[in-house]
Amino acid sequence: MAKIRVRARAVDMLGRQQIAGIPTAIHELFKNAHDAYANHVEVDYFRADGTFALRDDGYGMTRDEFEDRWLTLGTESKIGANREKTPSFLDKSTQRRVILGEKGIGRLAIATIGRQVLILSRAKRKDGLQDLVVSFIHWGLFEVPGVDLDKIVIPIETLPGGSLPDTHLVRWLTDKVANNVRELSDEMSNEDATTIIQELNSFSIDPEQADEALNGLSLRGDGTGMHFYIMPADPILERDIDETSFDDIASTLQKMLLGFSN
Repeated sequence: MAKIRVRARAVDMLGRQQIAGIPTAIHELFKNAHDAYANHVEVDYFRADGTFALRDDGYGMTRDEFEDRWLTLGTESKIGANREKTPSFLDKSTQRRVILGEKGIGRLAIATIGRQVLILSRAKRKDGLQDLVVSFIHWGLFEVPGVDLDKIVIPIETLPGGSLPDTHLVRWLTDKVANNVRELSDEMSNEDATTIIQELNSFSIDPEQADEALNGLSLRGDGTGMHFYIMPADPILERDIDETSFDDIASTLQKMLLGFSN
């Protein structure tokens, strides 16, 4: 009996290749934050090392939800969502929102912004604040021809609520992915494997330091939401920021993000 096999490249074709550009990718992530009942979303970009950070204060995801929904394509979570009531674990004064995300590819839009992302999520549920979920993805693995999807490892760790991962945990996550690359070395070119491992070795986000530097939205204490640290962001992002239209007022990126508010 035959079975349908899925190559890892299918994720790239469904996600990054369907997104028009970085402004659209950020817009998709904004929609996800809106659907998670976030009141604030902040984007920071550091030209010095190409770090891109997007943070919201929505209701976040537990580890089970992250694995079963965020890391699962084609879930039913969006079906009939606009007929559902406001989540019961939110404040009673919270007004019901119309769900903006429809196709479930918003998470895959991250690959358009950059190939490596550190993900932090802390949820609020009926039984209170949850532990912190930490994960790391190198989207370059989903661009490699010949690798089956089920062979790619996505490392996940859980920390006590209110704490943040240190550089040692971040290195542990990237090392897990590097080991996965070595295990798949027979199924990818030496050039692809070498490039990905070099990029993993250069990933140097310190969530604790970043939290202090960025201020504002935080997952410390009673903080909830989803935080994405992408490093390095695609160089095209700088062009999108600097490029102004004929009226010399704002770039396309700035107009799209401003247009999302309210």
